Order: sequence, then C-alpha cells, then structure tokens
Amino acid sequence: MQMPVKQDSPGTGEHVARVMVIVFLALATLMLAFALGFGVRELTDDSSGSASPAGGSGGSNGVAAPNAAFIDEIVQLLESQYVDRKLLNTDDLLDAAVNGVITSLNDRETHYIPPEDLKGGALALDSSYQGIGASVSDSAGEIRIVAPFRDSPAEQAGIRSGDAILEVDGEPTDGWTDSMAVERIRGPKGSTVTLTVRHTDGSVETLDIVRGEIAIDSVFREPNLEIIPGESDKSIVDRTGAVVSDICYLAISQFHDKTHQELIDRASDIEKSGCTGLILDLRSNPGGGLQATIDVTDEFLDEGTIIIEQDANSNRQVTSAKNGGILTKIKMVTLVDAGSASGAEVLAAALHDNRRSTTMGAQTFGKGTVNRLFPLQSCGNPDDCGAVYMSVGRWLTPNGDLIEGLGIVPDVAIEMTAEQYVDEGDVQIFAAIDFLRQKP
Repeated sequence: MQMPVKQDSPGTGEHVARVMVIVFLALATLMLAFALGFGVRELTDDSSGSASPAGGSGGSNGVAAPNAAFIDEIVQLLESQYVDRKLLNTDDLLDAAVNGVITSLNDRETHYIPPEDLKGGALALDSSYQGIGASVSDSAGEIRIVAPFRDSPAEQAGIRSGDAILEVDGEPTDGWTDSMAVERIRGPKGSTVTLTVRHTDGSVETLDIVRGEIAIDSVFREPNLEIIPGESDKSIVDRTGAVVSDICYLAISQFHDKTHQELIDRASDIEKSGCTGLILDLRSNPGGGLQATIDVTDEFLDEGTIIIEQDANSNRQVTSAKNGGILTKIKMVTLVDAGSASGAEVLAAALHDNRRSTTMGAQTFGKGTVNRLFPLQSCGNPDDCGAVYMSVGRWLTPNGDLIEGLGIVPDVAIEMTAEQYVDEGDVQIFAAIDFLRQKP
C-alpha cells in the first residue's frame, strides 16, 4: 500500500515530517478516545465528518505530542546513521507511520483508506457495482469471506461464508486490511481475478472468478439454497418434504439504498396472505447502510426502540420505531448465524428486545461500531490524502447490550454444518417451521 502525497519539492526528511505531523495531529484525539475500545462490511453511518487538525501541548499523560521537528530528527538520523540507509524508502516510512498510529488503537474497525481505495469505491454501499459479489472482513487477522452475495460470480465459483482468502492473483494477503482486499478484488466486468482460498474444512482451492456487474437484490421470498438438497428446488418445505403453505418466508441478504423499497414491494402482502407465521432469514447478511437498516426494522415494529448509539463520552442517542409498518402483527422467527453482522444484528436484536420475534440459529458475528469517514485534507492536494474510517461510537441493542465483539446469542441455538445440511437438509428452517406451527 502506498500513500501518494504531493508537495512542491521537499527532501525525504521534510516530506516525511510534514505528512507525519498531519497524521499525528489528526489522530491524536482518536488514540486517546479509543485507547480502551473494542475490536464486514460495516454498519455505515450515512453522515461523514471532516478531519480538522487539533493542536495541543501534550497528551493526557503529560508527555509532549510528537511534532514536525521530532519526526524530522528521527528521519535525519536514519538517513545519516542507519547502517542500511540506502534501503530507506519514503513510501515505506510513511506507510509504517500511518499503520503504527492506527494499529496502536487495537480497533479492528478503524482504518486508513488510501486515495486509490476511495476512488475505487471501497466503502460504497450502492445497489450495484463491478466485482465478484462478496463481503470480506479482516477481524480474524486474515482476510475472510463474511458472505458471498446471492447468485454472484463468487457464489457460483464456490466461495463460501468463512473462507479465508490466502492470495489474490498470486499475491499473499498477509497483513492486508479488508479495504485493501476490496480494492484488489474488485475490477471491471469481464475481467478475471484468481483467489486462493482456504475453506472452513481446511481444504485449499484456487479459483478463477470472472467479475460481473453485481446488481445487488437484497430481499427475497425464496431460500438461497434448497431446503432439502437436490429435492426441494426453491420451495419452502418441512421435514417431511411437504410444501409449506401456512408459513411465509423472507430473506434479507444485506442493506443498501434500495433495500427498504424492495421490502415494501415484495413483502407488503404477507400479512394478508393467510400465512400464520413468518421466517425472516438474516443468515449470511453482512450488514450495510445505517438508514436502510433503520427503515427496514421500522417495518416490523409499531413502537419501541430500534437502536441506541453511544458515543465516546457515553452519551446515548435513541432511535425509535414509528407506527405504520407493513409486518407488525404476524408471528415471527428470525434466523441468524455467524455470517449475520452489523445491520443484520441490529435488526435481529431490535425484534428480539421488543418481543417481536424469536431468534434461532447460531451466534452472530459481533460487529457493532459506529463508523464515519473523515477525509484528510492537509497533504497538499486533498484528492491524494485519503481518509480515516473511524470508530466513533458503539451500537447498543434496545436493552442496552453491546453488540461489538459479542454478537447476538439466539433464543434457540441450532448449529448447522455443511455436512449436516447435505445429510439432513436445512435443519434451522425446519426448526423455525416447527416453532411457528406450535399452538400458543
């Protein structure tokens, strides 16, 4: 990763010093605010901040903050005395400095976003883009697939939730952030990217994936996989293989700018359909936009809290449901798993805590930070500065429980391995049908 910085014509030492002081000043308060912070795509706040350098004579511990002269002294010493000074590289020094500041936070959700990643749409949450169709995370110390999108090139090539991406076009991913992975994996429609992946069963496979135009439909009335492999097609069936007509099914695969309208278009008839229960499937939903998540959640609630945002000063802002949702009365089960993250966790928790739905499945991913993008502007040309994608708060469930690092524990725990699915079918959906058919 390189961080292009345009200046008139400084030497290496001055060049590094100027950029370093910008980085340190812009992020000094961040380091302090999140020194005790907890560590998919993100549940992205639609607002953004602007980075404004903040001065000060020292940190909270009384130690003077690094300044341009301090950094320049280090660089000059390296250039004049370091035994391998011919190997010094300005870009490497800048890269190490920026990464050092960010890494010191021990916060998996705060990143420096290089300008090329921003221009490539690394944080875009639109309803279409060109790429392979999968969300990734670096939370486990390696690049992993949170979930492939339904009917995407990634899914069709054999990419599965939980896969670790070991190489991209032959380049090892060691030390990469998820934004770096997104930038390298995305590309023009029709081009090919080669991924070496380690599946959850430990097998390693190299896959050539042809990128496509990913039109991201996000709301579905049929399951992604056959409930009984090789037998049920897209029908909802119970354990006996009989087609289910008394239970409706709804899957939300992620949250983007069109998800709310998709929900209204595809689910407004459910409560009038004669179904006595609804399965809301949030498995492998990696999250998405904050406003889309709130709008969708509001369709299931007539009242109550949707989400609580807690900032670095422990101030809380509560978002509440409004009357008039399209799915507020039908009995519900919400299915979740380890691929349910961010917005999916917010929705599941809101339905659970408001006693609107029973959650079933496996413990969720645990992504609950409030993230905002702060463009950097002081490197000469603002277009070449990049940005800091920063954790500025935590999402709490309506009951006040932390999501980050913990996830949502379902009311009814039902694990399902790939082998179990092949042998027994979708046991989580079977359990949901059985539960919804129980008489009060």
